[in-house]
Amino acid sequence: MPDNQIKGLIAVIILLVIIPFIIFLSNFFSDYKFPFLINQDDNALTIEIQDKDAVRGIYFTPPGTTADQLLQSAGVKVKTQKNFPLKNAMRLKIDAASARRVSLTMIDNSQKLALGMPIDLNRATEEDLLLIPGIGEATAKKILEFKSKKICFTKIEEMMEIKGIKEKKLAKLRLYLYVNNIN
Repeated sequence: MPDNQIKGLIAVIILLVIIPFIIFLSNFFSDYKFPFLINQDDNALTIEIQDKDAVRGIYFTPPGTTADQLLQSAGVKVKTQKNFPLKNAMRLKIDAASARRVSLTMIDNSQKLALGMPIDLNRATEEDLLLIPGIGEATAKKILEFKSKKICFTKIEEMMEIKGIKEKKLAKLRLYLYVNNIN
């Protein structure tokens, strides 16, 4: 190999080593800030704003935030008729006919699962249960049959009474399901 090719190869290798190092160091001196309301942490409330039948976005807000505070921070030029504190998994739907009307629903179970949020076992449908890893059609049917006999689950441990669900499987399902005793 001629000397020029060796020197060129050495230069390329040095650049390949130096460029990632420069990028790594530039992150420490960057002034970039993440936009407000996108950080999802353990305490954040997950709220969806829906505007004129189109989703405006999913927002993560600190506990104690009111609906008007969130709408203002999200750039929505609407205020509610009666301001209220937000609860986790709320959907604020802005009425197209009345700019001051905000209706409340809950985020769909499929969206909750996609966002890493557990769903209430007592409100889960067969379609919801099928989205959970470890639950197939047979297990989903057994869960719904068991629930219909009991009317509702009072604690998640009752799932171990269903054939095929033992402690190990229940431990995995706890990531996706919970029981809300206030229905």
